[in-house]
Amino acid sequence: MPLSRSTARPNPLQPVLNVPAYFLYGEDWTVATFGFFHMETQSARNEPNNWQIGLHTHPDFDQLSINFTGECAFEHDGKRRHVAAPCCVFTPAKVVHQFKYSPGSHGYVISVSPDFTESLTLGDGAAKTALQRLTNIRLIEFGSRESASALERLATLMIECFESDEQHRRETLRHLFAAFLLQIDSVNRGPWKAVAEHAASNVAGDDLFQRFSESVEREIGELGLSSSAEDRQYSTEAFAARLSTTPYSLTSACRRACSRSAHEIIQSALLGQATRLLLYTNRSVKEISYCLGYSHPSHFVRFFKRHRGTTPDLFRQQFASQISPDEMALVAPESGNTDLPSQES
Repeated sequence: MPLSRSTARPNPLQPVLNVPAYFLYGEDWTVATFGFFHMETQSARNEPNNWQIGLHTHPDFDQLSINFTGECAFEHDGKRRHVAAPCCVFTPAKVVHQFKYSPGSHGYVISVSPDFTESLTLGDGAAKTALQRLTNIRLIEFGSRESASALERLATLMIECFESDEQHRRETLRHLFAAFLLQIDSVNRGPWKAVAEHAASNVAGDDLFQRFSESVEREIGELGLSSSAEDRQYSTEAFAARLSTTPYSLTSACRRACSRSAHEIIQSALLGQATRLLLYTNRSVKEISYCLGYSHPSHFVRFFKRHRGTTPDLFRQQFASQISPDEMALVAPESGNTDLPSQES
């Protein structure tokens, strides 16, 4: 059972978002309460669903899908990828996603609330740093199963602890999960490895970047989905003012953390939210442009085309008939939109 869970209540995103919001996949949405942590095997969740997880979102918590054998195709906010095990796919809260796994794939799915990860801070902040890098990267491929052997042993210990009734289960899971994140970080073979090594010695305890990331996720993630969204500016200067700092200090903190400027992070978040609104709501391009703070739809169209290579209308049409996991082939795509939204600037 999850470490913590509350009773069901209406999903605040459902009046606008044309995809279901679940607690765990297929379960009615509820509010995750303090310290939520849940872990299960890939087969436990996917076999009853014929190894296909349809489009949905989780409003309150992040998920890690760790695969040690098999293959999977997945979609994050309209961007599709194919990957072979061993790998880890990180899905942030509110991201609309779907998965298709090869039958018999072995691995685990971990669902965790932000306050649980807040408790992971070690003396040097290494676990939180590893989680922040994973949030930015979204996908880590480990190369060979041998390179992920230590990770697999940790995962086995973690699920044994999760399924036990031991007295100090929560604290044990915190430490095991922190070690798990550090192990993922250590076996990262992707292009972010140099960035990760550089950031490890600089980002520890960087409260400004953490507060900025949370502010961007909260404020931009509500645009177009909440009737209570405020009329705010989303420039580096505006975020710096709300965080009581200077644009220079904010950008410096971002570059130390992930080698990206504050402006790039904001633009990436706006692009991700624009994609979400285009693909999963009935809002017009004009409505979306105003929701995102643009003074005229033409400005939004230019922004979107610069990053996606096509207009919002054509982008929407292109993906209109591609929302079923049945259409996600478990083969590497030859071409097309495959980059994850968090990797764009």
